Amino acid sequence: MYSKKVDFNKQFMKFHSWQNNLSTTLKTFKKTMPSLENQLNNVPKKTHPCVEHIQGDFEIVKSIGQKPVFKFKPLPLSMLNKVKYCLKTENLSNYCGDRSYYFIGPLAKIEHALVQYTLAKLIKKGFKLVSVPDILPDEVIERCGMDTAGERNQVYTFDNNYYGNKWCLSGTSEMALAGSLMNKNVSKDKLPLKLCSVSRCYRAEVSSIAEEKGIFRVHQFTKVEMFGACLPEESENMALYFRNIQEDLLQPFNLHYRILDMAKHELGTQAYRKYDIEAWMPGCNKYGEISSCSDCTNYQSERLGIHSDGILLHTVNGTACAVPRLIIALAETHQTVDGSLILPEELNDYVIEKNLFKSGSTFPKFTSVQAHRYKM
Repeated sequence: MYSKKVDFNKQFMKFHSWQNNLSTTLKTFKKTMPSLENQLNNVPKKTHPCVEHIQGDFEIVKSIGQKPVFKFKPLPLSMLNKVKYCLKTENLSNYCGDRSYYFIGPLAKIEHALVQYTLAKLIKKGFKLVSVPDILPDEVIERCGMDTAGERNQVYTFDNNYYGNKWCLSGTSEMALAGSLMNKNVSKDKLPLKLCSVSRCYRAEVSSIAEEKGIFRVHQFTKVEMFGACLPEESENMALYFRNIQEDLLQPFNLHYRILDMAKHELGTQAYRKYDIEAWMPGCNKYGEISSCSDCTNYQSERLGIHSDGILLHTVNGTACAVPRLIIALAETHQTVDGSLILPEELNDYVIEKNLFKSGSTFPKFTSVQAHRYKM
């Protein structure tokens, strides 16, 4: 039958070797890139019709206030004489890594005041305060719309070799709040459900833009988050309600800011529509995003099983207070010629101590730490 003798054993071994190489390649591919099926699952089903027509990255919905005018050159937060001693962002590689920070004394008290001020306002509006975990299973994070697989994502993942199942650090308390409703039937008399939470948010940021150094884009920060669940026909109005709350919270601070309707390519996987609020930061001479809110429609509820008597609910989320960026806007807008800042009166009732910047920080100086001192 064959003009040439064939060594079947040799050919089989070659095929077996090729099969093993293919299997290894596929495993490597799956580890570094999401599968096609996962990519399809992560594509939002729809976006708001108005979003489809936005040119560029966003459309300005409205602008509030005017850019402040100074009789001196406004400085960025890190250069304000009486403030910079309360902030540590450099030489932290062997403490807590780059893109980290310490708030010391007055800035720590302002952070506390901002959180307390925000929570007081939200609770008066009927939000239920929930304390959430920062460590979540990857499944919850992915069902909320964030990718945990592949090399390019913002999620910190624990090593399976040490912790067993795949656990991640939460990027926002929205994920834990949504996860708390997984497979729950929420009775209609409790709708719309309004939850809020204070948590640390963890982001594996990789930006190398000089303007985003300092505390503008960091690996962990404190944030107060709003989260809502409602009937499908109510989510668009709930997103606008969250946006109005954001404006109410900012109004006493006398900041110049603008509200943006974000374009389709700027939306997260889960967002049907997203509004960003950018505040003017005079020392940086630019607008910086300080909050956002998103109507996620049924994206999260379908994947988490959040329903009310068989009806998939819609979820909405919004930033109530992202502390570091709000501090930048406040300090640079209300800075004084001597490098201090004047807090808005609305915050005074929440500040632990008055005359915050009367004297320089007495916090001990940081000393360089050698990494070899710690055995991992």
